[in-house]
Amino acid sequence: MIFIQSDEQSAAYYFALEEYLMQEKCFDETVFMLWRTKPTTMLGNYQNVYQEINLPAVKEDGVAVVRRNTGGGTIYTDLDGFQFSFIKRVPKREIDFAGYMDPIIEVLGKMGVEVKYSSRNDLTIDGLKVSGNAQTYKNGYTLHHGSLLYDMDFSKMARYLNPPKYKLESKGITSVRERTTNIIEKLPERLTIEEFYDKFVDILLQGSANLYTLTEEDEKKIQLIIDNKFSTWEWNFGENPPYSISKTMRFKGGFITINLNVENETIKDCKINGDFFSANDVDQLENALVGQPLIPEIIKEKLDQVYMSQDEAIHDISAQDIVDCIFS
Repeated sequence: MIFIQSDEQSAAYYFALEEYLMQEKCFDETVFMLWRTKPTTMLGNYQNVYQEINLPAVKEDGVAVVRRNTGGGTIYTDLDGFQFSFIKRVPKREIDFAGYMDPIIEVLGKMGVEVKYSSRNDLTIDGLKVSGNAQTYKNGYTLHHGSLLYDMDFSKMARYLNPPKYKLESKGITSVRERTTNIIEKLPERLTIEEFYDKFVDILLQGSANLYTLTEEDEKKIQLIIDNKFSTWEWNFGENPPYSISKTMRFKGGFITINLNVENETIKDCKINGDFFSANDVDQLENALVGQPLIPEIIKEKLDQVYMSQDEAIHDISAQDIVDCIFS
């Protein structure tokens, strides 16, 4: 097994590194990495960022938003938790979670923590989730990566994630915190996060791994993938499936409801309703938004143009109010 270690704290970096190892570097041996990031919401490949993440809170707190190559759900992670990656050359396309999750179960067991499967891609302690896993296949390689909740502040998870209500209601729970726990709470002895990292790696690798140090050329190629994919608006926000938004808010001028049909992160249709007053037809506002990307700054600019031409498009409801309604 090859072990790659890095001090980087960017999820975009590690997702780019995974892609580089699968599509360009292409080791014959299995690669393992254990890594941490700054505060980040990691979006599943097939998810809608506006449905899954509390974007106003994320923006206010400076939390990164990065879409990964694998499916599965959105997670929040920071320096108090871990991510792990396995990249393995395989003879055919397959989805095999057990082959990669069993080593994690074994390592934690040797550290004194009994971990069990709760579904195809989750691991639990005493019925509470400590690890979610995801997988994809490209270019003859399986990428399996997962999370390890070590000493997380679950109030942050609840603040930044906005899971669909059916996920919570179907499990009979009322919050993210009720179905998760931290590994540190279950260890026989408390370990600092650095001590846990060292012990986990030592047990998993059993002293037999080959340490690979990324070269300057490797780093340049990884940065290109970051720049061209994982740090771009098109990948992180523009990959959403077609969807509709309906938002209602009350302002000084009354209630306003905004309905949008969005495709490829471009507004295809807009309808504005409410009990507000306007000396003008709102269709000028609606038409101004059609064809625009769903980006707050651009929406605000287009609305400002209408407001300037009409003095007051909607009485006591400003262009910024409309933006706040759409992106609340």
